[in-house]
Amino acid sequence: MKIQLLSFAALKDYFPSKQELTFDGAKSVLELKSYLSNLNPEATNLIKISRISINQIIAKDSDSITEGAVVAILPPSSGG
Repeated sequence: MKIQLLSFAALKDYFPSKQELTFDGAKSVLELKSYLSNLNPEATNLIKISRISINQIIAKDSDSITEGAVVAILPPSSGG
């Protein structure tokens, strides 16, 4: 399965802003977070508190990610 992963704000310090990921089999949002934490353990705390959107819809940890999805990882941010 291939997805497009978009990283925003502080997560761009750990991952490219846009990348294609390939997995064997289906993944849940929680599994994706675990996978990303394993790729870059320094980002783990930020990943834990980030929200995930799948095709521009905010997802729960139990939601499945489908083939070809555009997945965005959205860390908390403050505005001014």
